[in-house]
Amino acid sequence: MLVLLLVVGGVFLGVWLGKDRIIGLFVEEVNHYLRTPVRVSKIDLSLLDQFPRVSITLRDVVVSGSLPQDTVPLARARKLYFAFDVWDMVAGHYRVRTVSLVDGQVQVRLDAQGKPNYDVIKTGDEASEAGDEGDDKPFAFALENIRVRRVAVEYADLGRRQRITTQVPDLRATLSLANNQVAIQATGTTQVKAIRLDQDEYVRDKQLKLNTRMVVDRARRVLTIRPSELQIGPAAYGVAGTVDYSGATSLDLRFDGHHTDVQSVVALLPPRMAQRFSVYRSRGEVYFRGSVRGLMTSHHDPRVEVNFGCRDAAFYHARYAEGAEHVFLTGSFDNGSEHSFRTSTLTLAQARGTLQGRPFSGDLRYQNFTDPSIRVKLQADLDVGRLLRFYPVAAVRGGSGQAKLAFEFAGNLRQFRAQPAAAAVQSAGELTLQNVRLQVRDIAQPFSNLNGTFRLQHNDVTVPLLTGQLGRSDFQVKGLGKNALGWLLVRGQPLVAKADFTSSLLDFDQLLRVHTPAAGTRRGRKTVVQASPYEFTVSPTLSLDLNTRVRRVRFRRFRGHDLRGIIRVHNQVVSSPNLGIAAITGSATVRGYVDARQPKLLKVSTTVGCSQLPLDSLFYVFEDFGQKFITARHLRGSLTASAESDIYLDRQLTPLTDRLEAEIRATVRNGELNNFQPLQKLSMIASREKLRHLRFAELTNNFYIQSRTVYLPEMEVRSNVRAASVLRVTGTHTFDQVMDYHISIPLLPGLLRRSSGAPVGPSLLLAIQGTEDDFRVSYDRARVQANRANAAAASRPLQNAAANRPAGPLAPAPTNPTEPRKLFEVKKPEKKTTQPQTGEYFNF
Repeated sequence: MLVLLLVVGGVFLGVWLGKDRIIGLFVEEVNHYLRTPVRVSKIDLSLLDQFPRVSITLRDVVVSGSLPQDTVPLARARKLYFAFDVWDMVAGHYRVRTVSLVDGQVQVRLDAQGKPNYDVIKTGDEASEAGDEGDDKPFAFALENIRVRRVAVEYADLGRRQRITTQVPDLRATLSLANNQVAIQATGTTQVKAIRLDQDEYVRDKQLKLNTRMVVDRARRVLTIRPSELQIGPAAYGVAGTVDYSGATSLDLRFDGHHTDVQSVVALLPPRMAQRFSVYRSRGEVYFRGSVRGLMTSHHDPRVEVNFGCRDAAFYHARYAEGAEHVFLTGSFDNGSEHSFRTSTLTLAQARGTLQGRPFSGDLRYQNFTDPSIRVKLQADLDVGRLLRFYPVAAVRGGSGQAKLAFEFAGNLRQFRAQPAAAAVQSAGELTLQNVRLQVRDIAQPFSNLNGTFRLQHNDVTVPLLTGQLGRSDFQVKGLGKNALGWLLVRGQPLVAKADFTSSLLDFDQLLRVHTPAAGTRRGRKTVVQASPYEFTVSPTLSLDLNTRVRRVRFRRFRGHDLRGIIRVHNQVVSSPNLGIAAITGSATVRGYVDARQPKLLKVSTTVGCSQLPLDSLFYVFEDFGQKFITARHLRGSLTASAESDIYLDRQLTPLTDRLEAEIRATVRNGELNNFQPLQKLSMIASREKLRHLRFAELTNNFYIQSRTVYLPEMEVRSNVRAASVLRVTGTHTFDQVMDYHISIPLLPGLLRRSSGAPVGPSLLLAIQGTEDDFRVSYDRARVQANRANAAAASRPLQNAAANRPAGPLAPAPTNPTEPRKLFEVKKPEKKTTQPQTGEYFNF
């Protein structure tokens, strides 16, 4: 015990007495090998820091890089230990056996020209010139162990836009030197923050276990990697080969994977790629192996060859446990003769397997990643529901049914995306649907009972027959779609289709409600689900020519049948030269268009004709046209009419009444006006019972709508009321239900007649003015005063007119004093100026 204490005391004494000499020798030796300055806040000699070895401890170390313009240091360390044995100190030959780096940061950089910042150690020749070589040197490096703890390491290649960021919690390495060769064996863990290549980050936030053996030939400047292993989770990756850095870096590496699966491969991918595939799992044998050979500089890439595949493997969705089983696949990747994306080729060959017991097979060849050409062949018998659970599609929320697919495509993708119809591609295939149901994301009602076949030839699709339902509506389609493949795969491409469309029912109450909000909860309360408003949109890429035949049509109260005609869709305008429909025991024809080019302003321009439509049913179906003054319960008779109109609506199909303009030519036969309240106030000319059921044989007139006002020119009504058998009515009625009607009732109907047949004589002039809820029937004093003024003017002597008439053959003829003057008249309003939309010229 005493001897041990004496030895320890002697060591401490020796360290204390030789401290300055040992540190001086260390600084001198280090300077033999350094090219760049090193700043240290404190250097100390300690027996305790690396006990049982004596260590030289450097604190707050900053190592400058070798790039002259680079201000970022190569390394920083809070503590750096250089340790040697006590017996070396006793012998007077100080050999540094161990180096420990604690709490530091290393930043390895290559500038845009490929010059490194880590060229800080002198080569063997330079070192021999700077100081003596040999075993008799009092201080030298004879490294056997290196330890790195809590050190952040960053590698950045500015020319290749590559960056690797890691955190090393604990890494140990042993070294052995023989001549100019250094053998290194390293084990430990490393936390990889990210491996950034251009804009993508690979191997993000992954822990690596490293077990490697390397030999550095300092004379030849060659790094030889003996078979080593890198483990990420359960997957292990082997690597071996050489790195020659005597000039431009030359690689000759081989790598392979063991115990790999889908998860381990996806874990290496950047988030934008991994996110979609992270939900997949695999079982069975998945393998890959490859090599990297050639120069790696800022201007050159090495040759990369990878072979991969699987044997009797299973791939499935982790959430739904739906997947492909008994999968066999052979694949390869090669970056080609130029070692670039332009000459790269990806191949998947002899792929086959089953998806829930249904077979699939295919091949793929993808060439030239810069300007890709693709050749793909796929055959599959599919369960639609299970396929969507295995590979969810964002635009489809769910589905079911059976489908069979055969598809082939070969051609240049860039040319196809630019001009699908003109591109030199070869494509063919067939898709057959059997009882398929699809719930599309943006459509509230599902497609159901889809049965039919789509045949692809080049870029066009032929549909021999497709049947199905959309909500309560059903359809049958036969036709041809031009550029259908381009429209499906390339955004913004047009689809030009011509088809026969038949249906037994179209329910526009559903078809025009494209979205229904889902039920939800708010603060513990369930929200009320309300149907969305009507909405009408037309795709700008869709051009259709449909020969339409629909047996029944529904919309709100409207019930129509036998709809026939041509419907065209082009440039977001839906038009028809002639549509016929039977409704309300009558018939109607429509021609016109719906312009949907402005999403918030739809224009509907139509010419409508109808025949023998019952007035009461018409008013009921169209919900009394939004007013309560004259309703379905007031009217009887049959209507024959034609109308020209320009109607504007917003996106939810709400009419913009201030822009509405229309001209209506109407004839009502066998008409009745029943229980009409304003007539009850005319009891001075007939009994209330007769006025309660006013009948007229025929009524013909033109009506005009503009500026939210209905204009009613003067019309003659012959009724069943003897005292008022002939009525003249004119006036206006606004959309705000403000009325201004003027009625003329002859007091001696039929007793005085002009040669023209129009009755003349005294008349009772009445006015109906006010609103629907507050109106009055009064004596029309304004018209009476106007009548008196006209009568006075008509009684002037004819000779006064003759005296004032100039002589000559062009003198005007005398005014006929018996010609009656209309005292109150509503004329057709002038057409308001309306600016046509682009590419459109219209006239009212």
